[in-house]
Amino acid sequence: MEKGRPFKLLICTDGSSDAMRGMRYGAKLGRGIGAEITIFHVCKGGEEQPERELVGVGVKEKMYANKSLGMSIPEIRYLEEARLGLIAHGWMAEDWVSEQGGNFDGDLFGDFQITHHGPSGEVVNLKLKNGRNAASEILDEIENGAYNLVIIGASKRSGLSRIFLSSEVQKVVVHAPCSVLIARELEAGHGHLVGLDGSAEAYEMMHKDVMLASRCECPVSLISVARYSQQETKAREIVEEGQRILKSHGLAAAEIRTAVGDPVEELIKYGRNYSVIVLNGKGKSGLTKRFFMGGTVFNVVLAAENSVMVVR
Repeated sequence: MEKGRPFKLLICTDGSSDAMRGMRYGAKLGRGIGAEITIFHVCKGGEEQPERELVGVGVKEKMYANKSLGMSIPEIRYLEEARLGLIAHGWMAEDWVSEQGGNFDGDLFGDFQITHHGPSGEVVNLKLKNGRNAASEILDEIENGAYNLVIIGASKRSGLSRIFLSSEVQKVVVHAPCSVLIARELEAGHGHLVGLDGSAEAYEMMHKDVMLASRCECPVSLISVARYSQQETKAREIVEEGQRILKSHGLAAAEIRTAVGDPVEELIKYGRNYSVIVLNGKGKSGLTKRFFMGGTVFNVVLAAENSVMVVR
């Protein structure tokens, strides 16, 4: 995060329980770091539904303001529920000044944004975007908004079916230029588990996560996985180096640990005890995205039972 520039947090919501958990977690992060929060929902166009007929200019503003009307429209209800969640978790207040903008050309589901300003410069945006492809709209928003972190919900699966992630979420994870938190059964209070492989990029990722987590009093633990027992000493050296780097910056890890076995399986197994598994999504090669798709990080994203954050 550049000095003097607010931490920009994009929270994508589709009304699901995982999206709401992600929103609550984002509210806690945002409160701790003075973030500018945008709650974002993509209304998929082209769906023939009678309630999406054109209406008169100004009706949408009135429907948003009138809870008895606005709450009956799913896309508006999702944003309203998010706003109420932010109020409940102390990030914003009911009496914040709001301003509206966007496309009010008679289409109830045209693009729009409502911005709420707090007394100390806090900003919360509620934004609805029309589009046939949610991933494309989210990626466009990320690029145009220069966000630092995106939170997107993904449902937990069980058994063989748990190795599942919608193609739209996958696209966001792979192509987003910033960090992405995939919210799955996300509950605050259990800390972050940061996976290290000894690379400079992984240590940079670790430092970014600890800085973020420390601002919301979230403990961070470090883990390195050795594929074979003969490599366990090296894994121990990797986490000890991570601890040393943090101490040099006046920071600390709550715990360091090593494991032996398949990296994906071990990260998922140990990660169950934490709120978020944190992994490096940045590499040296221009082919990073290609390798990322079949690598440890992406496979953990696919198969983990809880939340995963890919840091860039």
